[in-house]
Amino acid sequence: MKFIVVSLLFLIPIVILLYGFISENMAKLKENRNDHYGIERVNEVMPLMLQVQQHRGLMNGYLNGNTSVGADIQSRQADIADTIARLNQLLEASTTPDSVGKWQEILEDWEALRTTAETLEPGVNFQQHTELIEKIRQLMMSISDETGLSLSNDISTYYMMNMLVNELPQLIENSAVIRGLGNGALSSGQLDDETRIQLLLAEAQTYSAVVSLEKSLANVIRETDLLNEQLVVKAEAAVKSIKSYLSVLELDILNAKSFILKPEEFFDFGTATIEIADELYGLSYSEMNRLLDQQRSRLQTYNAVVMTTTAAILVLVILFYGAFYRNVIDTVGALKIRAEEMASGDFSKDIQVNTKDELSDVSQAMILMQQDMNRIFGHNQEISERTAASSEELMAISQESTQAMQQIAASVQDVSEGTELQRRTIGEVSTAMGEMAIGVSRIAEAASEVSDVAIRTNESALHGEEQLTETVEQMKSIKQTQEQSAEVITKLDEHSAQIGKIIQAVVDIAQQTKLLSLNANIEAARAGEAGRGFSVVAQEIGKLAEETTQSGQAISGLLNDIRVLVEEAVASMLEMQQETDQGIITIDKSKLMIDHILENIRIVSEQIQEVSASAEELSAEMEEVTASIAEVALISEKTSGEAETMAAAAEEQLASMEEIEASSAELRDMSQQLQEDLSKFKLKA
Repeated sequence: MKFIVVSLLFLIPIVILLYGFISENMAKLKENRNDHYGIERVNEVMPLMLQVQQHRGLMNGYLNGNTSVGADIQSRQADIADTIARLNQLLEASTTPDSVGKWQEILEDWEALRTTAETLEPGVNFQQHTELIEKIRQLMMSISDETGLSLSNDISTYYMMNMLVNELPQLIENSAVIRGLGNGALSSGQLDDETRIQLLLAEAQTYSAVVSLEKSLANVIRETDLLNEQLVVKAEAAVKSIKSYLSVLELDILNAKSFILKPEEFFDFGTATIEIADELYGLSYSEMNRLLDQQRSRLQTYNAVVMTTTAAILVLVILFYGAFYRNVIDTVGALKIRAEEMASGDFSKDIQVNTKDELSDVSQAMILMQQDMNRIFGHNQEISERTAASSEELMAISQESTQAMQQIAASVQDVSEGTELQRRTIGEVSTAMGEMAIGVSRIAEAASEVSDVAIRTNESALHGEEQLTETVEQMKSIKQTQEQSAEVITKLDEHSAQIGKIIQAVVDIAQQTKLLSLNANIEAARAGEAGRGFSVVAQEIGKLAEETTQSGQAISGLLNDIRVLVEEAVASMLEMQQETDQGIITIDKSKLMIDHILENIRIVSEQIQEVSASAEELSAEMEEVTASIAEVALISEKTSGEAETMAAAAEEQLASMEEIEASSAELRDMSQQLQEDLSKFKLKA
């Protein structure tokens, strides 16, 4: 389940980024279509401006006395009517509503100007034409703004758009103003101060427009690959023609003492200059369409490449993730199964994992722990079996010693009774002495047997003590192995904590990035239209920062879960360590008990030696009794005292042997319990 959550968290930002990229690219394609639409509409409006400019120049000459242009005026009005009819069909209110409103104003102004043009003063007529032409230029710029043409992010198309929408129309308008005013002055034969000022202003604006056009053209050449050479040639020709036209203006009108140039010649010269500029406009329009087509093709190709690359990368990532997921799940499953089997006491199987990452280190640690535990528990089982056998042997020996001491006690009792009988009757001395000799012989034999048994018991007990000492050492080795495992798990917990800190650092960086994105949005809002593109980038950065924060928090939660599992493992290791410590304590108790048994055996051995010495003394006394019957009374009394001493010693020996028997039984029970506990573990042969 955690891997599924991680997968979703991994795929969500990729899907969001891919969606954002596709949306952005589709927006650029839509912008490209709008640019196409806008440049086409602007190109359709351009002829109307040229026709109104020609109509203005002709009307200015006509009102200043050149009545020969009447037919030309009618022809221009017919051309304007055709252009208006075509534009009425092209302009769509749903696409450019503001431009349609401006278009209606242009229609109204043209209709009013057309019907009253012949009745107006030349200056008023010229001014109204100029205002109408300015509205047509504003219509072109409005179409550019509404279709997004003026907001192009591509530097080359931006400069080309600026030439088409602003600079070339302005240059043509300035040339047309000079043509109209000059035609009027030549037709009237005089140049008043107001007209001179207007011509000088138009000349200065034309020079400025030429400089601006040259700069824009240079920018287009610099930013555009494979620019149409005809466009460059036509631009140079247009600039040259305009400068020649301005030279004629200065020589033949502004600085002339008398007018020699005919109005028709100046008008035709201006028209030719404007036509060259119009041809430049047409080439610029074609080049703009070519650039937009290249841009659209580039966007479509880029979109296809990114989609294909993304799909290929996703397939590779999914394949890699599937293999990684399977490897981790198999490794964790194998470790889990072996851990459960070892928890149930099965140490007979090997741990086999097919990985070389951090889980390999964990598996190696578990393999070492399994090997050590297998060796230690196997050794402990052998020790427990030996201890059980020794305790059984010790218990049998103690039982035999008890029986022998019981016989000694019975013999001593017989000696005591014989002494009493000896006091009552001397006649039974011989019989009693014979029985006493037999009893002494039995005592000597029993004492010798008990001494041998005590020596063997002592040796077995010493061997059991050595085995228990080895068991203690093995349990300590188990404890050290557990401590090493605990250290490995603790290091894993520390690494998890360090990863948590790194994730927290990533989240903090994402928070800072989000704040920076917010500041960038604020600055972009202050910049207005100029910061529109930067605002979009800042918003995307803010989204990425937010997504990074969420992913970092999710990963931090997973790390916390891992640390909880590590803490549980540490607790399990501590519990196992406590059980090991308890086993060491139990073995220590067993060792103390064996030491106690050894001490009791030593005491029994000493007492048996005393019994043996007493038996020897008794034998010597018996020889003296047989040698001299005269001393029977004295010897009888002495024998009575010795018999009492022997009875007391026999009782003490009997009590000691009973204690040894009880200790042996306890040691046997403890050995059996230890053997039962160790038998729960299934060890590798």
